[in-house]
Amino acid sequence: MYDRLPYPGILILLLVLTFTACQKNKGITGDEFIERDVLVDVLVDIHLMDGVTQDRKFGRKYDVDSLDIFTPILEKHQVTKQMFDTTMFVYSRNPELLDKVYNDVLIKLNVMLDENNKEEPSSTPEL
Repeated sequence: MYDRLPYPGILILLLVLTFTACQKNKGITGDEFIERDVLVDVLVDIHLMDGVTQDRKFGRKYDVDSLDIFTPILEKHQVTKQMFDTTMFVYSRNPELLDKVYNDVLIKLNVMLDENNKEEPSSTPEL
């Protein structure tokens, strides 16, 4: 049966490629990477800090480097800069996975915004 196939190696190569492509979608794991849930929390904190530091008043009052601002966030989540850089590099090579991570980041930020809006006193006096 195999003697009739002109290139039996191609069939094997296609099977290997199919298997590795399926494995790629499962996620990014390993000790050198940040766990997905922790990465979501780190990115939420980074975006919150970025929002605070973009205010002109902040820039005039504090003369700090972005690394100085983000280091405490990484320390809070027990993540090294190298782990963060490695993780983001690999996620940038897998946009479908990064998109899923950022969907979770956006959900968390929207929940925080909704909670903040509920806590603000209404401008309409109660009767």
